[in-house]
Amino acid sequence: MFNPFQSPNQRNVIAVEYGANALRLLQLGGNAINPVVHAIAMLPGSGLNSQQSGSDEAMVRRIKEALRSGGFSGRSCALSLPAKSIMTECIEIPALANNEMKESVSWTAVDRLGVDRNEVVSGHLPIRAGTLGGATSEVLVVATRRNIVNRTAALLTEAGLEPRRAELGALAAMRLAWSQIKITNNIPHFAFLHLESDQATLALLNANGLLFHRSFAWESSSNLNVGTIPVAGEEDESQAWRWRQLAEEILQCLRHIERRAAGSWPEFVTLSGALAEEPGVASAIRTVCGAETRLMNIEKSVDWSKVKRPSGPLSAWTALIAMALPQIIVATVNKQRKVA
Repeated sequence: MFNPFQSPNQRNVIAVEYGANALRLLQLGGNAINPVVHAIAMLPGSGLNSQQSGSDEAMVRRIKEALRSGGFSGRSCALSLPAKSIMTECIEIPALANNEMKESVSWTAVDRLGVDRNEVVSGHLPIRAGTLGGATSEVLVVATRRNIVNRTAALLTEAGLEPRRAELGALAAMRLAWSQIKITNNIPHFAFLHLESDQATLALLNANGLLFHRSFAWESSSNLNVGTIPVAGEEDESQAWRWRQLAEEILQCLRHIERRAAGSWPEFVTLSGALAEEPGVASAIRTVCGAETRLMNIEKSVDWSKVKRPSGPLSAWTALIAMALPQIIVATVNKQRKVA
């Protein structure tokens, strides 16, 4: 669970994403070389409610109807959870054997979440390897309360699905971004930014994988004062002022990484997530951080011709595509499309 660099082997799994404000479903068909979007559905206003308890009959009915009308087949599904429901924290611990590392990470999650150990689901990703008896290791702890996973899985089970795995959607999208970049001959340092409506996930990666990770709250367009007068200029440029705080937060993270490891400044920032295409986001990051920005091009990652294109930006479906792919297909992915 929660390993963004281990591609799932299941084929034709139904990917289900609980976002903050909507539930999305997607299923791929075709073959490994030419994946095709077989079915797609979105239920607005049906996001994950961490306070919900018991059965939600109305929601179960909506999911059943979406599965029927959307043309989904089979029962196996993979669950994508929003960043706000998951704890992620980078920690340094002594270099340990694999089983001891898992044990240490588990107790760290218990301490941070403040619950009993049997109420925690946790995993970790390596950032910097240590040496036994010497330098410490740095890992990303990824954890959540078991009842969050169980509650959402139970809802899908009531709707007739069989949940097989769950992971953090932002890390699934990061896995796809890293795999697409990895096919290049000269693999650079690059930043990955996944924007959900209330949480931003920033990571720095290179050919070896993850170097830095941070998840933080941000003020998206849903909380903006629309009556404020924008700066004059082009449409994207004129909205950049809205996201300066976000860009400044990213800049501080990049400066921190550069101080810790000289030469790690990213060559570009890859944007992903439901808010990745907000007007002005790319311009703000480019202006404040001095970095090129690129939008993950999932339009070319799979064939969308068999379904009605979803309303809104395709970037909102990045995590679902990453989870639904039976393996990370990188050979046929076109070069990333620039957005700034």
